[in-house]
Amino acid sequence: MNDRNLNLDLLRLLGVLIIMVAHASPPAWLSQLRNFGTPLLVVASALTYSLIYAAKELHPLEFYKKRLARLILPAWIFLSAFFLAFLAVSRGLDKDFPFSIRQVVMSYGFLEGIKFLWIFKVYILLALVTPVALALNRRISSDFTYFTVLILAYLTYEVMVSLISPAVHGGAALLFDEVIFIVVPYAILYLYGFRLSALSRLQVLCLSFVSFALFACLAISKQIESGYFVPTQDYKYPPTVYYFSYAFCALNLVYLACRELRIVRPRCASIIRWLSSNSLWVYLWHIMGFYIWKFTIGYSDGDFLTFVIKAIYLLAFGVVVTLIQKNFVSRFISQESAWGRRMAFLLT
Repeated sequence: MNDRNLNLDLLRLLGVLIIMVAHASPPAWLSQLRNFGTPLLVVASALTYSLIYAAKELHPLEFYKKRLARLILPAWIFLSAFFLAFLAVSRGLDKDFPFSIRQVVMSYGFLEGIKFLWIFKVYILLALVTPVALALNRRISSDFTYFTVLILAYLTYEVMVSLISPAVHGGAALLFDEVIFIVVPYAILYLYGFRLSALSRLQVLCLSFVSFALFACLAISKQIESGYFVPTQDYKYPPTVYYFSYAFCALNLVYLACRELRIVRPRCASIIRWLSSNSLWVYLWHIMGFYIWKFTIGYSDGDFLTFVIKAIYLLAFGVVVTLIQKNFVSRFISQESAWGRRMAFLLT
């Protein structure tokens, strides 16, 4: 695997780790500093697909079948194990099951269920638009035209949010908040990622500077209005310009750092590759670790030492259980049959 592929592995891994850090109850300053994980993962996915399909055609039906199965089925397998484990423990301890029927059902739809499954909805929606994104990237050869279209599309989205959000309620509000206002902005960012590798270092730095300047102006304006620093997290659902301006600056800087990094130690390279290729299951199992912590230790208040301990615990829990799972698959699930190969595909 060449440096560019390894650096993309690192970029995807950092996106997952940055999101997991938020679940360890970091102090407020660190919570703000790392608040760009989802946009980073979106751009990393676009960079990956632009590389994979640079010299070959994407067949939409085949792509949907593999990609959606790779996203949805492992999550459903995890959720089934998750809820059954907590049900068994609840019965064994003679306590109430800690999740409502609504939470269980909504979790399988990646909606308002247990925490931290929101990223799967983003990934699924982006998978659905990937063939269109690839086609647009190939069809619009001019960088100026391409980025102008993206800017105009994003400005239109911002107008839509400001006009539609206050006016819709009930089912319509759910449709816009849970689908349209996720698909549109992240699809625009996704399209940006498809063309990012064509930009020079100076161009990316200029985009980062402009984005940070916009963020700083908005942050100062909001602080004058409210009397305190307003976290960009407050503008993540739906994501709007205050959230994206900071995230866009940060993800571009991280991208440049990863692009220019040369990882020469084989041991470091193998660790990055393993964690990146198994990041889906590491992420899923860290959710289990989070709820075990929640129901045994309780709420973490943002103390830095507690945060560090919890962050290490969540990562270690996800990695260890994934290792156990992979070992189980390799030892007990034969890949000689079609069923065994499918299960191995989903579980590793």
